[in-house]
Amino acid sequence: MQKMIQLSTSTKILGRHCFRHKSCAFERAYGGLSITASSIKNGFSRDAAVGKGRFNCCFNEWEQCRVSTRLLSSVDVESASSPTSSSYSHKASLLKGLEINTVPAEDDGHPLAVYRIAKDDDNERQQRTPVLLLHGRTWSSVPVYHLVGGRRDNDAEVYPATGEGESRSLIEALFSTNRIQPYAMDFRGFGGTPKDASGFVEPLRCVKDVVSVLNWIQSSESGGDTGREALRPALLGWSHGALIAQIVAQRHPDAMSKLILYGSIYNPNIKYAIPPPTSPNDSYKGITDHDDFPVHEMASQNEYGNATEDFTHNHVVSNWFAEAALICDPIKVQWWNLHQLNECHPSLVKVPTMVIAGDQDPYAPMITQAELFTHLGKGVDRVWSIIANADHAVHLSDQRYRLVENVRNFLGMDV
Repeated sequence: MQKMIQLSTSTKILGRHCFRHKSCAFERAYGGLSITASSIKNGFSRDAAVGKGRFNCCFNEWEQCRVSTRLLSSVDVESASSPTSSSYSHKASLLKGLEINTVPAEDDGHPLAVYRIAKDDDNERQQRTPVLLLHGRTWSSVPVYHLVGGRRDNDAEVYPATGEGESRSLIEALFSTNRIQPYAMDFRGFGGTPKDASGFVEPLRCVKDVVSVLNWIQSSESGGDTGREALRPALLGWSHGALIAQIVAQRHPDAMSKLILYGSIYNPNIKYAIPPPTSPNDSYKGITDHDDFPVHEMASQNEYGNATEDFTHNHVVSNWFAEAALICDPIKVQWWNLHQLNECHPSLVKVPTMVIAGDQDPYAPMITQAELFTHLGKGVDRVWSIIANADHAVHLSDQRYRLVENVRNFLGMDV
């Protein structure tokens, strides 16, 4: 059953006692968070596999609020090791303006966290094109797509939690076009979505979960009216998420209207090795199935430097991103069976596709972007856009409005 938490000013939840913890996640990490009381019900039990620092919160008058607690309680922000660990004044606004929906996976019912901005009415719903955003390999959707950092004025950091500053939220930017209804989801183990029993995340598992969310979006966009055909959502994947999005398009083209491969790390010269035929719980300690995933990272904490490595421009924004990222994803999610990504073949993509990246993206160089675009399946529209003076995280850079304009124009094309 879908559960939604609408952030508002109606009720402030103060610290309560949690399972096996001395204080409530909201109080410990955020000092309280405003949400509607009526939305907290039918909670989930604590997931023992969630990992260090991630737990579910129990209230006296309500059951557990899994998604928000998991997302907001994942790290003790005061002890975070970073150059700006004292500047967490914006932490309570990470989810500001978002609806949090829990969507069950269609095959095993696993709860998937899905975020969106609420639309005003049914007429507006019909005017907007839905698009699902997929995050990358390390960081979940809230820091990636809903960064509510600020700007630097006279060497002073200003945050929107105080009513000032400049949002870098791609979700807000797309929504403000009045033509796009953005959604974002967390893969298993990331952000607001708990790990499953395996404790690992696999590419094809992500593909199945994405299809579940795409189907839910289409149903949601119909407003429950089975007699009205809802517009199929588009799919946007960034970085590692672009590989997942590409496989979804190859396997389930009917689940989407269009595909956007943004900063895709596709490289035809990289083939991922098949891991040894043993339990990943035994194997990951001594072996990794790709050089990008060294052994010492397989079960370790994320670090401040990891969160800033995607940026070559605007170090102020990279600091804001790092703070939000470490709150939402303090522990590295363990990927497994990366050889499933070898399934990526551009010629099998048969839906209208945009390939877009920054011209200074070290992970998506022009030579591989050209290879990707050139070999996309024939018979459907294709668009290739290069954003000048931008790196891997175009949507967080000063060039982000050009990215939004390109996405808006592409989604508005008649095909």
